[in-house]
Amino acid sequence: MNLSLLVIALFVIMIGTFTGTSFAQQFKEPDYDIRGGKVLGFEINSETTSLIISLDARSRGELSITLPRNLIDAKIDSEDTEFKILTSGLNLNFFDEISTLTDRTITIPFSRSDYEITITGTHVFSQMTNTAQLTQSQQIEKIIESELQLEIPDNNAKLLIFSDTQWSGALQSSSFDYTEINGQADTSVIFGCESSLGRQGIFGAEIQKTTQNGYLTVVAIQNQKIISQGSTEAEFGDVLINGNCNSSFETGLGGNGNGGGCLIATAAFGSELAPEVQKLRELRDNSLLQTKSGTDFMNSFNDFYYSFSPGIADYERENPIFKEAVKITITPMISSLSILNYVDMDSESEIMGYGISLILLNMGMYVAVPAMIGFKVHSYCKSKK
Repeated sequence: MNLSLLVIALFVIMIGTFTGTSFAQQFKEPDYDIRGGKVLGFEINSETTSLIISLDARSRGELSITLPRNLIDAKIDSEDTEFKILTSGLNLNFFDEISTLTDRTITIPFSRSDYEITITGTHVFSQMTNTAQLTQSQQIEKIIESELQLEIPDNNAKLLIFSDTQWSGALQSSSFDYTEINGQADTSVIFGCESSLGRQGIFGAEIQKTTQNGYLTVVAIQNQKIISQGSTEAEFGDVLINGNCNSSFETGLGGNGNGGGCLIATAAFGSELAPEVQKLRELRDNSLLQTKSGTDFMNSFNDFYYSFSPGIADYERENPIFKEAVKITITPMISSLSILNYVDMDSESEIMGYGISLILLNMGMYVAVPAMIGFKVHSYCKSKK
């Protein structure tokens, strides 16, 4: 009986030894550089969410270690927070850190008497999964998923660049001019998308590898959505992405979801605060959008209007003569539309009635009157012959 117990005990010890050994090998050792000593080994403690580093310190020195975020990380509400670091059980309050989208590099000083460094985060990667077996694309997907959970300030988007080599390129959007960007490895750039004028922001980015080897993946996100992406592994390959940003007038952030400002009028009168532009906004918000028929009209009108108005507004800013011509042309229309701000429209039928009346009035001003003037001029010239 005692012999049986001894065999069982030895068997359990052997299993524990093999399990512990294989368990410790289930993650790839982080990249590191050490001065003044030698690293003896790494161990992950999932219960304390810690990485334990055994040291053979020979003098005062420092350890610079790059910690993949899919191995260990420290976050509070999706925001980075500091690791807790102990050297031989004593708390270390000062250390240097450099963070990227995929990893965090920390430099830890130690003394000759230190034998162990413990890095504690908020979570460690599951020990049942081999991080060395994670493919490059899987790691990028995990980071993108994490980034999509973070909030980006209104009217901004984020460009995520993933690479294992050097790259350079340019970024431009409707809110700023052509801007050159360059770097190495992973990075992110938050950029603005013009929406203050009520139009949907547009952007474009072209990033190129400056080496033959390596990969490059570029992803643009906004409002917790991927709005454009591309990748390449070709020699000196480049990635070109562009598209529309999910600006606030589309999503209802910071404004009414049924429309933005009047681009043409804003450009003509120089400001959204101009009285003429304010009249149009008041008409839209206080009258048209208060009824179903008015809302339906604005939805259809916006689809048509925003298909051409950005180009006209841009040309107004570039050409003062054209700007003045547009101002003179639209002033009578704005004056006629402002009438609706002084009448009661409490029903669908009243909206329809006033709307049809104003359409006929503007057709008279912009079609009938010019046609009559043209006919009179033609008749006068003909009578002189």
